[in-house]
Amino acid sequence: MYQTSKLKVTHCSSKQAASLLEVTTRTIQLWSESGILKAWKTAGGHRRFNLEEIEAFKAQLKKNTNDSGDQRLTRVLVIEDEPDLIVLYKMTIEGWNLPIILKTATDGFEGLIQIGSWKPDVVITDIQMPNINGIHMLQALSKLESFNDMVIMVVSGLSKAEIDQKGGLPAGIPLFTKPIPFDEIENIINQQCESISARL
Repeated sequence: MYQTSKLKVTHCSSKQAASLLEVTTRTIQLWSESGILKAWKTAGGHRRFNLEEIEAFKAQLKKNTNDSGDQRLTRVLVIEDEPDLIVLYKMTIEGWNLPIILKTATDGFEGLIQIGSWKPDVVITDIQMPNINGIHMLQALSKLESFNDMVIMVVSGLSKAEIDQKGGLPAGIPLFTKPIPFDEIENIINQQCESISARL
């Protein structure tokens, strides 16, 4: 008598990974292209992901991006690699008494993870960062459908000419030069808070 055994499923498609991680398929593709998620391609060119790695990544996302009841708060993400500036952002923005929740990332790699999973309303990013710099991150981000729903601004020590030499910014993203222009940032975040409040 022959006994058949079921093969254990060890991989999944982009669509299945998106469902497991509760993000869009395009986000999965973006994370794959950026090296955040490891994938391989079938002979037909379809991405496949290791199921155990997807489950581990899901657990990490749940730990790092737990919303804790922030559905009605404006989500602000600051992407900056200098620890002193992250502290300055936190102290200043949290002192504005606006209906926001603030999170930070230290480079474009971590920023793309946060953007794909947390879906911030406002993104403030530096350009010169390790792993994935701000320009590459924004160019990748511009391919997402949610790109147009976010208010994105760049705060950098580089001039516009220097940034253009590195590839430039996607159209419509304002550039502010350091020192950080907190008055202008406060106005932009306040407008986004009012816009979100009006839609509730």
